[in-house]
Amino acid sequence: MNDIICARITAAGTSAIAVIRISGKGSIPLVAKYFRPSQKLLKAAANTVIFGTFYDAAEKALDEVLLSVFQAPKSYTGEDTIELSCHGNPALADRILSTLLSQARLANPGEFTLRAYLNGKMDLSQAEAVNDLILASSSKAETAALMQIKGYLGKHLAGIMQDIQDARLRCELAIDFCDQGLPQIDLDDLRQRIFNILSTARALKEEGQNGIKLREGIKICLAGAPNSGKSSLFNAFLKQNRAIVTSVPGTTRDYLEESFSLSGYPIVLYDTAGLRESADEIEQEGIARSYALIKNADLILYLYEGDFTDLPQDWQAYQDKLILVAAKADLYPDRLIPPGHVAASVLAQAGLSALSDAILNHLNLPTVILEHPLITNVRHLAALSRCITALEAAQVALQQELGFEFIAFELIFAHSALEDILGIVPSTELINKIFAEFCIGK
Repeated sequence: MNDIICARITAAGTSAIAVIRISGKGSIPLVAKYFRPSQKLLKAAANTVIFGTFYDAAEKALDEVLLSVFQAPKSYTGEDTIELSCHGNPALADRILSTLLSQARLANPGEFTLRAYLNGKMDLSQAEAVNDLILASSSKAETAALMQIKGYLGKHLAGIMQDIQDARLRCELAIDFCDQGLPQIDLDDLRQRIFNILSTARALKEEGQNGIKLREGIKICLAGAPNSGKSSLFNAFLKQNRAIVTSVPGTTRDYLEESFSLSGYPIVLYDTAGLRESADEIEQEGIARSYALIKNADLILYLYEGDFTDLPQDWQAYQDKLILVAAKADLYPDRLIPPGHVAASVLAQAGLSALSDAILNHLNLPTVILEHPLITNVRHLAALSRCITALEAAQVALQQELGFEFIAFELIFAHSALEDILGIVPSTELINKIFAEFCIGK
């Protein structure tokens, strides 16, 4: 962590400007070797922007640049940092970067954010959210990631950890009191404390089920008999002619997958082969793949044309994630729609509004992401589950009067699980895995 690192922090390619970040102890004097007027940079106050010319090692002027100067610890990484803005000619930016790399090294993927984490500028959940914000595919996902970067989740978890710590200290006091023959602590108070902590953790986990969908996308599968309107609905949601639509049944042999945003939520939509008996070997394989997607989907839209008859056999297992869609509503204006079914049309004005509302209601997705803590990461959810399991064990130990040392042990384990989310005592393997997913320059 003592060496100087640098990398482009803007996307590759031609653009109006390119930005190179240089971070580490000695980064300001390093840049000053190639910047004129150098003294202006060396004497620059923190959080200032200065203008000048950047030269290569042979004293050849490369470009006029702007330098944003940040001094430790008030920078993104917590180190002395310069962000150099030059004209966005890729070859020019590469020459400037090559000049800097003669006395620095190229930053590893995510290394600027890693240094920010190691220097206490953010906890591990905030660091992970930086990458989530970069990769977010919908406005709701962006908002959720931003709330984590701002520390809403970390502060909430810190409060839960403090409550667990307080409960554990009471258990340790009870052990000391027993050894010294002093009056027992208030058991009702301890019982209520553990109950409150457990309720808070469970509520956070319940909301986290939807939070995961924000990060990874909600998998929606279009299913139904051939020619029931799946491909037309697929195209209508995407607002483009992605799937081939014909009057010939069985046009879709394999599934299609595309992503789009529904009311700000990231959706992964699948158009599948029509479900029917077929002697065609290729179509049989497409139908088999359809059922695999149906099994793993978060939601199934089962489309039918005309009057509803019956679902395919063995579909009872999917009832909890199934919406029955009376498709092609514009062709059947007098059709009686059974209760619980949703009429949809890709041609009528607002023909998808009722279906869109039904999707959001079925998944129980809020229309607004409020500024409150939200779990959006599978790793975080797993750690929270371990915390809840330990708290439940502590509750049982208290109810069965197994001893305060058993309660305290479970509370320590619950506290440790939340520490894993914030990266208080991280493993090298975990850190390497998380930051390997970042791009260079972040």
